[in-house]
This record gives sequence, C-alpha cells and structure tokens, in this order.
Amino acid sequence: MHDLPGSRPRLLLLSSEFPPGPGGVGTHAFQLARHLARLDWNVMVQSPQPYVSDAERDAFNARQPFTIVPLVDRKAGGGWWLDRLREINGAVRSFRPALIVATGQRALLTAAAFHGVYRVPWVAVGHGTEFVDRSFATRQLIRQAIGSASAVIAVSDYTAGLIREVSRPRRLVVIPNAADGERYRPGLDASAWRTKWGVGDGLVLLTVGHVSERKAQDVVIRAMPRILAERPDTHYVIAGLPSRRDAFASLARELGVADNVHFTGLVADDDLPVVYNAADLFVLVSRQAADGDVEGYGIVVQEAALSGLPAVVSRDCGLTEAIREGETGLSVPPGDPEATAAAILSLLNDTDHRREMGQLARQLALSSTWAERVAEYDRVLRAVLTPGLEHIRS
Repeated sequence: MHDLPGSRPRLLLLSSEFPPGPGGVGTHAFQLARHLARLDWNVMVQSPQPYVSDAERDAFNARQPFTIVPLVDRKAGGGWWLDRLREINGAVRSFRPALIVATGQRALLTAAAFHGVYRVPWVAVGHGTEFVDRSFATRQLIRQAIGSASAVIAVSDYTAGLIREVSRPRRLVVIPNAADGERYRPGLDASAWRTKWGVGDGLVLLTVGHVSERKAQDVVIRAMPRILAERPDTHYVIAGLPSRRDAFASLARELGVADNVHFTGLVADDDLPVVYNAADLFVLVSRQAADGDVEGYGIVVQEAALSGLPAVVSRDCGLTEAIREGETGLSVPPGDPEATAAAILSLLNDTDHRREMGQLARQLALSSTWAERVAEYDRVLRAVLTPGLEHIRS
C-alpha cells in the first residue's frame, strides 16, 4: 500500500468526531485535513459527524477539498461498532492509504488494529482525555496501541506528560493546537447578538464549549454573585451543546443570578466569529471530570485570542499553555469560584489593561495559526513515510 514516487501520498484520517457539529477534537481533525490537502496530501476522512442533520452534514462535506466518509453514529444502536469496522476496512482496502492518522481514543485503538492487519504505518494524535483514569484493561490497550504507532503527536506539553505516564512511544512530538486565522478577528459587528441576549451595553463574559462537568460553567455561575456585587452590569453567556443546561440554570436561579446568565445552545459555526466579538472577556475554567476527562489544550482560547479577547483559564490542565500568564490571560485553581471571580474582576475593572492583553493575545495567536501548525504535522508525517528524511523532535 505505497504511493508511487512523485504522487500525492494517500492519508486516511480517523477521528472520533468531525464538523459541522461541535467539538475540539473535530475542529482539530478538520483543520488537519484541510491544510494537509493544501500541502498536496490525498486525504480521506472517516469519522462520525454527530449533532447535525444529514442534510447539513452532506452540504458541509460536499464543500471540502478532500473526501469525507461519515461513519455510523453509535446512537444507531445494534452493532454500530462492527458497522464502523466494516466501513473502515472497506476504505483501507479501496483507498489504500500510505499512512493512517488517528485522533480520539476510539480512533487510536482502531488504527492500531488495522495496522496489525494491513501493516500500514500510523500516527497517533493525543489530546489528553485518552490517557487519564481509564480502566486497567483500557490503559493496557492504549499502551499497546501507542507502542505500534510510528509517532505520537501531543497537542500540549501537558498532554505529552500524560502520554509518558501510560506508554513509551517510539517518537513523541509536541505540536500545540491553534485556531483559524482566516476566520477569527476583531472588529465584527456583534450588535445583533448583544440585542438577542438582552445584555445592552453591559460587560459580557463568554464560554464556548459543551455545557458539562468538565467545562465547569457552574464554577463561573458560582462566581457571579461576587462579580455582580461589584459590577452589576456583567452578563455571562454560555454557548455550546446544552447537556447540563437545566442543572446549571437551576444553580443560577438558586444564586439569584439567572437574569445575568444566558444559555445560547449550539451556535452555528459560521456565527462563532461574531459571537466572540460580542464578548469582553473569555472564560474557560475547566476541571477534571469524574470519569477522568481533562482539557488537553483549549482551541477556543486561541479562537478568542484571534478575536482580541484575553482569557481566564484554570490551572492543572493544558489550558495554561494557551495563554501567557499575566500578559494574555490569567490562570486560577480549578473549581475555585472565589479565585475565578477575583481574576475576572481584575480584568473587568481595568479596561485599558484588558484591551492591551487582548491585542497581545491576537498578535501571538496570529504567529501560530493552523497553517503554521499543520506545516509541522506535514514534516513529521512525511518523515514517517520516508525515514531519515528529517530529524523528528522528541
């Protein structure tokens, strides 16, 4: 299954999720496919594409300069996992990839299995969640899978540390996440969104992400009474898949801050650049969830930075690598409403400093967009196909 000299190398990208639905792993996979196609790879993506209609999915897929083969959603029930394996097996046999790249836990295990059958070299992308607090059996499977990969790419130094705790990869490379410098920018007219939320001329805190235990929007809600005591014109806007909306809305009512907490539900991808422009400060104070789920980096922090927003993030995860402490954002202990409120207020009360931090955040983010990051992926992947082509950092 090797490409002819001078031909475009065929790459099969297996992902646990993919746009147009939400999700950081999916965003990463999309940007990887998009930019590798620009760098003359022949890319096929196989992934479930949940949370959207078939029509929306098909319209999105038709616009892309690479092939997307949707995998059956596990909500289909029955033998969905076997159906996925059959679909991937058919693609491997017909597409004949020179290389497989896998991103997301199930994709890692699947790629390792197909490597064992077809001996196609593969590269794992680690985001963080795959390597934390899993059962002994799952950790052993991940260890074995990682051991068969030609290289492992971690999205942060934090994630690289998690990988080293459970496995000994042949090569471990850190390539930080990024954001789309072509889409996210300041200066977009967001007045319609502010009117829709009913925030008037108030200050807007924004979190973009799954409304969930890990994203910890409840911590910011618990910080709101103190914030409102000092800055009563502050509103907290929560954009994302509303899995725990009811529980968090109930918490806001109990604390007497419901009028200043707004749940938008899923925001269409095309609207996100304007939504960032409607905010004054980005907040993402993730915690480690009960099932071990962790924040490996935080692409949304980079999207906010490109939009000119500084961020308040939590420590003890990959989020601190998405800011420059005290210059483009502030970090706080996870699960600490008091510290979260203090950090937010320090920025809300100093408009000039907040805007200077946002300007620097954008400047730094522009120097490391997806175009630059995927160029690093390109070098690593081509070195896997041609050993000795270049030294891989480890």
